[in-house]
Amino acid sequence: MSKARRPLVLYALPQSPYCAKVRAVLRLKGIAFEEREPPGGSYQTTDYQALVAAGSIPAISVDDWVLHDSQAILEYLEELVPEPSIWSPDLRSRARQRSLVHYHDTRLEPATRELVKYARQPVSPEREHQVDLVKDRLYDRLFRLDRMVTPAPWLSGETPCAADWTYPPTLAIAEELLAATRRRLDLPPALAAWFQQASLDPIVATELATVRSAIRAWLSREAPAPVH
Repeated sequence: MSKARRPLVLYALPQSPYCAKVRAVLRLKGIAFEEREPPGGSYQTTDYQALVAAGSIPAISVDDWVLHDSQAILEYLEELVPEPSIWSPDLRSRARQRSLVHYHDTRLEPATRELVKYARQPVSPEREHQVDLVKDRLYDRLFRLDRMVTPAPWLSGETPCAADWTYPPTLAIAEELLAATRRRLDLPPALAAWFQQASLDPIVATELATVRSAIRAWLSREAPAPVH
């Protein structure tokens, strides 16, 4: 008799947009998984790093085989369950979609995360000045993204791709953190329309609710700080 295959384990935290995009793709593809917080509730614990040597989240474990890095996990899931695909069948479109996800991971999300250090600070002229500088950098990233895409209605065409699961949680986090500093997230019109539509998708809506709840708990000092 063959050994029973154990379910895929996802190590994740609710406040991480990188975990959110992996959860979204798992649900999109109908892959059964068991979600666990890192031992001790942090990716910095020695117990977690004994499991995941990279010491980062998200990570997955399949029959004692461990994979970290959200983008590597998405590529693994795509090959494991090819349909529905998170990429265009067209070579050039697929390359552009991957570049959008990379832009999020290396440009937009880090700019959003800069707001974390100021969201719970007491109001002061120095804090207000620093928040404005961070907001300007965030808006620079958003305006560049706006020039990179022409939603129709999804970011790269008529059907959603990995980028459509990647950006919404980070934008929701940006909204919450900016609101905590008495500011608004004002997206360019095309991105605003896309974000509104994407938010109606059941999978996206679930992830948005998860990250918003986690960020609000942190802002009310009921949870650990947001993590990447």
